Amino acid sequence: ITTLMLHLLSLLSLLSLDVNAFEVPFPSSASEIRSSVVVSSPIADPSGLPLPVTQQLPLGSGTKAEVISCLPPPKPTGGGDGDDLFSALFGSLLATENKKEKSKKYDKPVLAFLHGSFHASWCWSEKYMPYFASLGYPCVALSLQGTGGTPVVEEGAKKVKIASHVADLDAFLRGLSDGDHDDNTLGLELGYDPQIALIGHSFGGLTIMKWLEQYYGEDNNNNNNNNDDTIDRRRNINLAGVALACSVPPSGNGPMTMRFLRRSIRDSWKITAGFVLKRAITDKSNCRDLFFGGTTEDDDNGISDEDVERYQSYFERDTVATIDLGDLAKRLPSAKADVRSGKAPFCDRLPSKSLVIAARGDFVVDEEGSRESAAYLNLESPVFVDSPHDVMLGKKWKNGADAILEWVQSW
Repeated sequence: ITTLMLHLLSLLSLLSLDVNAFEVPFPSSASEIRSSVVVSSPIADPSGLPLPVTQQLPLGSGTKAEVISCLPPPKPTGGGDGDDLFSALFGSLLATENKKEKSKKYDKPVLAFLHGSFHASWCWSEKYMPYFASLGYPCVALSLQGTGGTPVVEEGAKKVKIASHVADLDAFLRGLSDGDHDDNTLGLELGYDPQIALIGHSFGGLTIMKWLEQYYGEDNNNNNNNNDDTIDRRRNINLAGVALACSVPPSGNGPMTMRFLRRSIRDSWKITAGFVLKRAITDKSNCRDLFFGGTTEDDDNGISDEDVERYQSYFERDTVATIDLGDLAKRLPSAKADVRSGKAPFCDRLPSKSLVIAARGDFVVDEEGSRESAAYLNLESPVFVDSPHDVMLGKKWKNGADAILEWVQSW
């Protein structure tokens, strides 16, 4: 009783202090503000949807990365009359429950999004993140090196190796936990050891495959799978499931490009010109063909010419440095896949909850490519949706979102 009275007196004394004692020095620059402010609860727009928040945060890999978060209100931690109020005030003295359960902020898994070429985390923030956050799913998205919000570590570099993207993704996922044993937490207040549903689009999907290869596959030939290094590497990544949408397949773009050449030289040229020559940044028609489908005269898929111009400005900003395809060709995920089945060598280690989405109107990734990705994750088939390549944008965005929602709700 004496201890409780002392704590109560301490609480009352805090309430009597001048509020100026709690003022925080204002950051001296916009960049300092962006890198230091951590939003623990979202702001809602007039429609009631949580608003995404963009920050630039230091990853444990050494990269200062753009991160967008869109968080629903955290679950209540207690409060009410009588015993509930007493527990809320003095829970630290009386609680005996597990620390992990006490610090669990959300009942639903965190959706962690990874973009593809020409894009950055913004592509998830327009539709998907507010939608899923409104349903109670915390959402976060990482911008990879070479995009406008995440400068390359090697100053002046125009190419980024896949290993750098994998290292940044690993650091990002580890940083999502608020565990006090990890100095590299991003401080997003997602709770201790949150469940993570990892979702990648296009080249982001292939980056996830390479991360899975490192995270699981390297231990297949290691007789001591429980060594300290392995345990430390897996700490703070509570991976609950993996989803790939319109993903570049494990064999990369090479075989797929040859298939396009056999089917249509014209379409193959559009893809080459759009990505290699970056025509998608300057040519509206090419941009629509590759990413959004339709035309302004026919069906624009809800993407106006103004939208195309805006997205093209983003594409230009987010192609400061692109993935090193020569380096990638030497270390494609398919190199370690089973020759007959196409399965990844670590399939038995993957969470049972995997998903591959294929878009029927995809101009960039063909059906064979999506089926190859499904086989890699030991799935019988992709889930087909009515959408162009950019499943997260345009008026058909909800088709892909519903496939993801059904996936996470099935857990």
